[in-house]
Amino acid sequence: MRRPIFLDRDGVINVDIVPYVCRLEDFRLFDWTVEALTLLDRAGFDIFVISNQQGVALGLTPPEVLSQVDAAIQDAIAPYGFQIKSFYYCTAHDGESHPWRKPAPGMILAARDEFGLDLESAFMIGDKDTDMECGIRAGCRPLLVMSGVTPHGGEKWFAHPPERVFESLLEAAVWVTSGA
Repeated sequence: MRRPIFLDRDGVINVDIVPYVCRLEDFRLFDWTVEALTLLDRAGFDIFVISNQQGVALGLTPPEVLSQVDAAIQDAIAPYGFQIKSFYYCTAHDGESHPWRKPAPGMILAARDEFGLDLESAFMIGDKDTDMECGIRAGCRPLLVMSGVTPHGGEKWFAHPPERVFESLLEAAVWVTSGA
């Protein structure tokens, strides 16, 4: 049986830019992304992307850019014979109370309900404390990657510490698929 793994998008799968990935032209996968995703798929993981995208609420990111970026990710991995299982986005503004806005676990719980997932052995990989809290609140094992906005050593200030810290999604994927 395949296991779920949840990944934040910006700073984990692709380069996080300021203020946001507002156009498809701004989107750039990390060099290791396809290899990392392929490794996870081959090891029996169903990959879910969960991401706060408040740029939509702020009027900076047109909503159609989200589906364009999804398609770009799917196109990059299609030659390897798999796809991201599903993408979940919360486009609410940071100040709004929304059950899907991380650190709330709503996106993970929606995936659980939609696909009948067992979260007991699931991982949440992200680059911020909100990702760690989201994973913990959903019952997932939180893993931090340093390819996003958190500075090296910054995790020591997290209210919700990660189980482990990695330089990149690829390093995390190698560890996860080695029997973690």
